[in-house]
Amino acid sequence: MTYAVAALVDIDDYIASEQAQGLVWARGQLERTARAVNAATGGRAQARPPEEWLVLLSGPDPDALMSEAVVLAEEVRARIVRETAWTATVSLSPPSLGGGAAEREARRINDLKLVLGGDRVITPAPPYRGQSLTPPVRIEQELTRRVQAGDRNGAAGLLASWVDRCAGEPGVDPQTLRSWLIGQLLFVVDAVNTTRLADGSTDWVRACARLPIEDIIVVGDIHERSYLHIWLRETLGRLMPAPSRHDILAVAEAYLAQHFADPGLRLATVAAAVSASPFYISHLFAEERGTTFLRHLTGLRLRHARKLLATTDRPVDEVAARSGYSSAKALRGVFQRHVGCSPTEYRRQRAR
Repeated sequence: MTYAVAALVDIDDYIASEQAQGLVWARGQLERTARAVNAATGGRAQARPPEEWLVLLSGPDPDALMSEAVVLAEEVRARIVRETAWTATVSLSPPSLGGGAAEREARRINDLKLVLGGDRVITPAPPYRGQSLTPPVRIEQELTRRVQAGDRNGAAGLLASWVDRCAGEPGVDPQTLRSWLIGQLLFVVDAVNTTRLADGSTDWVRACARLPIEDIIVVGDIHERSYLHIWLRETLGRLMPAPSRHDILAVAEAYLAQHFADPGLRLATVAAAVSASPFYISHLFAEERGTTFLRHLTGLRLRHARKLLATTDRPVDEVAARSGYSSAKALRGVFQRHVGCSPTEYRRQRAR
């Protein structure tokens, strides 16, 4: 009886590196990788474009065959690291009674790369089954904030970090990780959907038109976390409409109205909260409002301070603290410049 073991050589982060370095660079690296794989396997490797090679070993002793496959896999990995700019993962099937069955098993095992990471030899493992686990952390609240702000890159980055965290959770298999991720994507679909049924519930027929079934099916074929990150950015780019200038400015103004009393509030703080650059927020205030960020913030603080001075008998230092100033002295300086008198004089004038 003759057994077969399949060794599937899979370049790590191929798509991400091709996007970063360019197609010409990637093709050159593929040629070097092909030479390294053929040298390590004695020309027995069969190319599986664009970035995989399959080696089939056969023999009558399954244990000896498995030992030979492990030695070969380590040699292939070492050569790729030495002779190219890449690393690789080699997935080994258990001994089978046919090359086709061995290749299918090697691909099943290679799927574990999604949770284990690359640059390793993955030896035969029992079939994984979805487990009744829950994600180690929930991100729906922060995800909602980024979706509502129209921050596609921020939402994609949050999901990518969450995927990496979940992948490291003990007992998580690829199927479980994909199920969690699809759940989060459906959450995004619901968050961006403005159509509701008469009873106020989500119109899922229209909502799911934003996430075609083809996109969900693709997730099942992704076994590289770097590619999954790319796919997330592209998918959220389609799911989430780009926010208009008016929407971003409105969110920034609403944030300022809620947080102006914080003495540590800065332009960078507001920009981060609405997922835009400080330069862009400054530009919007100038173009749309004819003012600056600082003048707008000062106006909010002074308006609140004048109200407290006119309607309460709170001490000036307390008025300052409630209006976003670190001290009564700081409030007096701003008052003198913009109102033309001190807070105490303003209170007397209003009393008269």
